[in-house]
Amino acid sequence: MLMSVILAAGKGTRMVSDLPKVLHPVLGVPLLDHVVEKVAALGCEPRVVVVGHGRDLVTSRFDGRGLVWALQEPQLGTGHAASVGVERGVEVAGEDGDVLILNGDLPLLEMATLERLLERHRAAGADLSLLTCEKSDPTGYGRIARDDAQRLVDIVEESDADEAMRARREINVGVYVFRIRVFRELFARTGANNAQNEYYLTDVVVAAARGGLVVETVPVESEAEIAQINTRRELAEVSETLRARLLDELMDGGVTMIDPSTVHVELGVRIGKDTTILPYVYIEHDVEIGSGCEIGPFTHLRPGTRIGDNVRVGNFVEIKASSVASRSKVSHLAYVGDAEVGEDVNVGAGTIFANYDGVRKNRTVVKSGAFIGSGTILVAPVTVGERAVTGAGAVVTRGKDVPDGSVVVGVPAKQLREASRPRA
Repeated sequence: MLMSVILAAGKGTRMVSDLPKVLHPVLGVPLLDHVVEKVAALGCEPRVVVVGHGRDLVTSRFDGRGLVWALQEPQLGTGHAASVGVERGVEVAGEDGDVLILNGDLPLLEMATLERLLERHRAAGADLSLLTCEKSDPTGYGRIARDDAQRLVDIVEESDADEAMRARREINVGVYVFRIRVFRELFARTGANNAQNEYYLTDVVVAAARGGLVVETVPVESEAEIAQINTRRELAEVSETLRARLLDELMDGGVTMIDPSTVHVELGVRIGKDTTILPYVYIEHDVEIGSGCEIGPFTHLRPGTRIGDNVRVGNFVEIKASSVASRSKVSHLAYVGDAEVGEDVNVGAGTIFANYDGVRKNRTVVKSGAFIGSGTILVAPVTVGERAVTGAGAVVTRGKDVPDGSVVVGVPAKQLREASRPRA
């Protein structure tokens, strides 16, 4: 069994926010979600999250995700938080196996690094394994102390370190794999003999090292992976690093970015090959774009957007919770919200899908082959039939569906005649 315990009880005072730190979004996804997804992918069960500050907000945000919650109250340090989480996990699944303990603010930590940690732990038959890293600037981190045989003997917090120790660059990342029984036994012998009267998780680690147990250290190859978020500035820096990763993955998969520095893409975005993203495009999470499309410039695609193949979405267009099928065009200065747009549709410049009636969001259906003239307003709920046409500036009012093959014009729109769809 591999249990996970994510430490997410802190307030995050330096964020200067009423929102718990772990709920601040990183590329459209709460900070905590980045870690939850990784432990789920590793097959951890149960997945325990230790909460404290803002616990109701955190638990409600992750309702239905199969997490086990542990409340740390009062908050008596990292060791205490880990113990609260481990004991909750033991209640659920017993104490056989290992526990992966990590902080909830490590969104850049790679799956490959966690897999390597687990592999080394199992191969060595270790009682405890932990990640370390050589940092160019180790300020603020606990330093790793080793003996002549390069075995870990201590973790020295910066406030307790002398000048020689502070000069060391190998630091403790704060990610551990313990045998569950070992953790429980060691924590039971750990005190809170410090100025803060708190239980430190590092004291449990040091007790294992000094007690002759098998302790493995696994280096993190890139220090960028261990970036933690404590301030809004660090939130922005981590978001930018992750955004660059995502853009690289998309370009490696056959997507053209004319100017990647101006494109914002969030987690969960999928884009097909041979699609071109023009400058100043903002794509939020839960968006899918097909192959051979052209998007932008100055386009905003919001969650729930599904774009088919060979679609053209022009400049200053916003699409939200809508599908646009293959070979359709949504021209500049248009808003498409809560809609289903069929194949070979032309949505003219300045068209508005008026989806909100002040109480609820309503849906619009534009069937295949329709031609929506410039400046049209479609007041949902409404359907525009196959190969139907709306004249420029028409206002199609709610419930006044446009029949297949017909032409409507005016305010409010009235049927002019039956006609075949004009060719673009």
